[in-house]
Amino acid sequence: MRKALIILAFALALAPLASAHEGHAKKVMGTVAAINGDHLEITTSPGKSSMIMLNDKTKIMRGKATQKAGDIKVGDRVVITAADVKDKDGKIMWVAKQVSLGSAPATAAKK
Repeated sequence: MRKALIILAFALALAPLASAHEGHAKKVMGTVAAINGDHLEITTSPGKSSMIMLNDKTKIMRGKATQKAGDIKVGDRVVITAADVKDKDGKIMWVAKQVSLGSAPATAAKK
């Protein structure tokens, strides 16, 4: 039993390394908390924060309509598909391949 627990602990310790290889994609779902130039800070439902970089290859969509980076606003709900890449210093950063914006908020009906 003790050997099994040691093996399990070792496997759990190495699990993040297995997913940290360059080029792997991940999905981030949450709310845009901040926009800093070409970076988005996303707050996810467990309250964690992710910094995602945008580039000229990032596809931004709202439904089937193509959007521009300037159309992203703080408070928007997003689903982002991002890939990890290393910068020139070897630091891993997440670059968005696609940003899917939530549907536009409905306008209030006039009374």
